[in-house]
Amino acid sequence: MKFIPYESRFRAGEILAEFVLSQNPVIKKIISSKIEKVFLFAIPNGGVPVAEGFCNVLNINYDVLIVRKIKIPYNTEAGFGSVTTDGTVIINEALLSRLNLSESSIENSIETTKREIRERIDFYNKSTDIESSYNSFINNNYIFIMDDGLASGFTMLAAIKMIKKYNPKQFYVGIPTAPLHSVTRIQHEVDKIYCPDIRKTSWFAVADAYKHWYDVPESEVLDIIKKSKFYFKE
Repeated sequence: MKFIPYESRFRAGEILAEFVLSQNPVIKKIISSKIEKVFLFAIPNGGVPVAEGFCNVLNINYDVLIVRKIKIPYNTEAGFGSVTTDGTVIINEALLSRLNLSESSIENSIETTKREIRERIDFYNKSTDIESSYNSFINNNYIFIMDDGLASGFTMLAAIKMIKKYNPKQFYVGIPTAPLHSVTRIQHEVDKIYCPDIRKTSWFAVADAYKHWYDVPESEVLDIIKKSKFYFKE
């Protein structure tokens, strides 16, 4: 069946939720029972409207999980790793070995990224006791993590590494679109990846899965979470 591009990120989230239920109907029973908790983390900015659509179908709550790439000093559009909300770091060792960066340059880039993370934590008015908050959300619960698409997968790998520190009962990745090679890269790190649009191609762009693609501004993210009945407000 030919893939039909998503009308919007919100609609992509709804379709993704329907896809999850078709693949794993037990999830609906778990949510309905209210005995065990199902919670979602969205990677901003693009993951937030996707999470809204997803939660609109499943009636669960979500929070943001901030991830920032560690920028290459002489090419800030590219990165050699990522840092998450609680300071978890993942490095693309294969790429880093080809960059010939000094130890001090690497450390400076990581510290700059951690500073950006702290600024984002303030921006979203999140608790300063990050580890305690994540432990209560994640420990022994069913966890989804979501973005508007998957490219190389290293941003998602950093988020996965962080979530696993807090011992989820079951851990799922939900993404509207992704290339096969990136799905293969991360599928063994979680219990299940749900993706309605896996593309077997060497060239891939997340934007191709959407009819009307644009970079989501922070103002839109703030507007979504302010009006949301699913976003976890501390």
